[in-house]
Amino acid sequence: MITALMLLGGIDFALAQTGPYLQTDLGIAVAPPLTVNGSDNDWDTKCDLIINPHGLETAGECDAAPPRTSWTNALGGGGGIAAGFAAGYDWGGFRLEGEYLHRVTSYNDRADTGIFDEVTLDKREQEIELAVGGVDDLQSHGVFANAYYDFLAASSAWTPYAGAGVGVERASLAYFSHWKRNDDPARITTFSDAQLRAKLAGTTTIGRSRPTDVIFRYQVLTGLDYRVREPLTLGVKFRWLPARTFRGEPTEWDQLRSHESSVGRGEAILYEVMTPDNHLWGVSLSLKYHF
Repeated sequence: MITALMLLGGIDFALAQTGPYLQTDLGIAVAPPLTVNGSDNDWDTKCDLIINPHGLETAGECDAAPPRTSWTNALGGGGGIAAGFAAGYDWGGFRLEGEYLHRVTSYNDRADTGIFDEVTLDKREQEIELAVGGVDDLQSHGVFANAYYDFLAASSAWTPYAGAGVGVERASLAYFSHWKRNDDPARITTFSDAQLRAKLAGTTTIGRSRPTDVIFRYQVLTGLDYRVREPLTLGVKFRWLPARTFRGEPTEWDQLRSHESSVGRGEAILYEVMTPDNHLWGVSLSLKYHF
């Protein structure tokens, strides 16, 4: 970029260049508010055989696996950087290229956890005193095939263009979820037994993970190139990646009610997170070298 700026005095109004080229991009990535939905296969607290090994006060409630619990966290927008590298071929008005794109979008946001299922709603009234979740950042590595149309003008160093691309993206989400029970056993009504209430009081459920997903994506591109001099072109590029659903792989809790991610029934308790809001606006500076 610095080299291209130093060459601004040597403008060459030659005809449109054709042939292969390499291009680098560096810019900012802006993402709108993010809603993250979570769910897991946890059992009711009474059915946790590590907390309640003798199955007291269950009255048949633990005879069959319950439906999945679910929750959500509504977070604010984020921003970060996007960097790319492309190799392509220019036919003098029409271009094709292969592009690698890496982006890091920082959210660093926490929000109260919204609860959907009836079992957890009942806990929220008396057992759970804190429920928050959030996202630190979203990172991705993507590979795209892009096509462009250049709006060429005779004897002009400026070339506006428009294009689109399709590809795949491997994305990861730095997710955090924290649930805490009341420290005062007297406020917990899940159990009537005082020893079980005391055993449950103050316990925490914590999940911190970076789930990943591979997503099919497309992007819309537009920009303006400025031919500094042969063979360098400096430009500004805008891109939009529409929303695609991110769904991370199932992950064990770091701790579930202050013990391992299990309820003592021979299977791990796994949570999943997904978001339908994984879209992006970006603007970057680009430097292109024609061979």
